[in-house]
Amino acid sequence: MTTDSSLREEPQLTIGPKPSAFFLRRRFLRGFGPALALAVSGLVVLLLTGTIAVPFQQTLVLRGKMGSKSDLFEDAKVQEILMRHNIRVHVTRTGSRDAATHDLSQYDFVFLSGEPTAGLVRRARADQWTGSARQPFTSPIVLATYRRYAETLARKEIASKPPGQPDSLYYTLDTGKFIETMRLGQTWDSLGVREFGAANGNRVLAQTSNVCDSNSGATYLILLAFLENDRQVPVVDPQPAGAPAGPPNLSAARELAGRIKPLVAAQGFSSSDLSESYANQAEGDKPIVVIYEHQYLAMQLRAKAQSGHPDLDRVLLYPKDNILTKPQFLALKPEAERLGELITFDPDLQRRAMELGFGVATPAGSTKSARLYDFLREQGLTAPEVADNDSTTPLPDNLVLEQMIKTVGDCP
Repeated sequence: MTTDSSLREEPQLTIGPKPSAFFLRRRFLRGFGPALALAVSGLVVLLLTGTIAVPFQQTLVLRGKMGSKSDLFEDAKVQEILMRHNIRVHVTRTGSRDAATHDLSQYDFVFLSGEPTAGLVRRARADQWTGSARQPFTSPIVLATYRRYAETLARKEIASKPPGQPDSLYYTLDTGKFIETMRLGQTWDSLGVREFGAANGNRVLAQTSNVCDSNSGATYLILLAFLENDRQVPVVDPQPAGAPAGPPNLSAARELAGRIKPLVAAQGFSSSDLSESYANQAEGDKPIVVIYEHQYLAMQLRAKAQSGHPDLDRVLLYPKDNILTKPQFLALKPEAERLGELITFDPDLQRRAMELGFGVATPAGSTKSARLYDFLREQGLTAPEVADNDSTTPLPDNLVLEQMIKTVGDCP
């Protein structure tokens, strides 16, 4: 039987709705929707804060050479703050004078512990670019010791502490009497340290790091020379009238340095910073060491944070005739200027610097440490008010200082 083709039915194709994208399907949204929403909100926060851009922004890597001020750049929180500004710092640690007297061509900046060493760098690089010197912090040299030794000196009226504060961390040292005690060759036993539970037959001396390398050692030398010279700043000898021009006469500086050399070099020189051994070791053979105030205060802030109270056994002797050292940040290349601005003015870096014991200069260049002392009180520590009353020993000319350093330390 034949079928009429006109009666055949056309095949029909039914077109359904377009399927949803997989990330919009109900099953996907039930399982992964909350996590997706959290990720999106996090992305928005990163975009708003600018954090997401950090990996895509170029990081400025700076190389610096310095002494004790490397404590700042080696701190993890400081590194984190600097990375927010896309700066990473690599530090070579050495004494400030060592840094100033060696080649600096591989470095972008130096951060020196005092003005004399900054002057050495400027003279050595007179024909090269250097940025403006910044003084973001202040920190005097101090004599760090242990309570039994401080009390021994107090018994002999060589040191004193604030009245009514038996557990004070801070003593004032009569530098004139202390030098006389050293010159007489007194020992700790002869001063009566046994009465405070110790026996030590060593001479009464303050241990410094090497004066050839270290700003703190050289600063202590300046203090001794000032007192030995009847509280007069050592100067270049005047040339006789009519004498031909020639090199400056430094014979008086050499003679003065020869007189104080036994007071500095009797215990030998440590090749490194003494603050770490003071913080981590027992009294040993160094009952008094010359360090910077910030190193001691940082140690006490750590002790307070860890145990709830300061280390009452470790105390400071503030020399009555003190020298307020002014650390100098000096850019050797233009790109390092930004770092100098940040450590001087950035509020996060200033606060962290105080947490590391530095006296933040306010305004920049000030020699006052009022903010630091207020900060210490906020942290439950007493502040060293005695430091506010210290006189400031003037610095000699660099030619005189260099001659004394070389004489005392037998430096090349």
